[in-house]
Amino acid sequence: MTRGYIFMLGTLQLGLAKNWGMVRPAAGLYIFSIGCFILIFLVGIFGRRFWCRSLCPSGALFSVASLSRLVERRVKDSCVECGRCLRACPFDAIRPDFRTRAIECTFCRSCEAVCPVDAIEYVRRWRSGPAGAQPQAAVPRAALAIPSRRGFLVAIAGGAAGALAVRPPAAPYLRPPGSVPEPAFLDLCVRCGECVKVCPGPVLHMTGLEAGLTAWTPVAIPSWAGCHPDCNFCTQVCPTGAIRPLSIEEKRKTSMGLAEIDARICLPHAGARDCRLCFDECEAAGYRAIAMREIKLPIGEIPDGLFSDLEIEAMSHIQAPFIVREACVGCGLCEYRCHAAFVKGERILARSAIRVTAEDAGRRRA
Repeated sequence: MTRGYIFMLGTLQLGLAKNWGMVRPAAGLYIFSIGCFILIFLVGIFGRRFWCRSLCPSGALFSVASLSRLVERRVKDSCVECGRCLRACPFDAIRPDFRTRAIECTFCRSCEAVCPVDAIEYVRRWRSGPAGAQPQAAVPRAALAIPSRRGFLVAIAGGAAGALAVRPPAAPYLRPPGSVPEPAFLDLCVRCGECVKVCPGPVLHMTGLEAGLTAWTPVAIPSWAGCHPDCNFCTQVCPTGAIRPLSIEEKRKTSMGLAEIDARICLPHAGARDCRLCFDECEAAGYRAIAMREIKLPIGEIPDGLFSDLEIEAMSHIQAPFIVREACVGCGLCEYRCHAAFVKGERILARSAIRVTAEDAGRRRA
């Protein structure tokens, strides 16, 4: 439900409150998430709490664990078979003969609350019941929901499909500032989307279906926006510690990754023209992690007398950007600036000439 709201209402809010150009295209993850959101409500036509009782994987896990519980529901002989407990049970855990489907019972005690003769009790499982109580130590085979052959084959096919979907990313993801190391991050992140909701860029987005079981985890996309040096919202809302709480000062010194320049397509490095957009952006943010240095360009053969020696010397040198590694925190402002100007704006580059990778993530800047 949270993800459904993020992808529908959150997207609508972003477009209306800021700019529709900031809304990412409706990729497969958006459509899949919205479809799941609608499906969970539609399956309710098949019965009350159908999702919880029949489809929810967490519910299935709890149901299996319930077989080793220490307490059980018992019905006394004073039961008048009024049927109120059947109607009150939200998980269809009561059989027509008023016995308990142990694997379905969540101990909500709704049945006990509506029983007019107090014929329902919750006692220790191996305690001898009072006179007249219906024994329930043995769980009926039907209550265990033993799968049929068809169900078994479907489960095998589903498991195989899930295994195929689990594949590592081509490169480590760029996580939010203050994220714990990747293995611990995946253990702690519950895909709640809180960090994505508060990100004002938005810099943070959720990984897609290509990420397999790591889908719906937050990832920074610098080509979409840069991480502002005066924002630490995502570090303040994480409920599980996957993103550590950071003050503004700590956040400015904590590396998300490391910027790298592709000299093959960078305009100054390639000798195409002067450019210092990434340098100016980094200077304005206060990081000073990009330095402009003079480099020598190959100019080829020039006919004699066409240019003077001073002109030829001037043409053979240009100021080009270089990353100051120890000062870079991987905020992505440089990548965003290059992408906005030359990929989306002038459309002279297929991709940004400066990109941020997850290298050095978590390093503390001096």
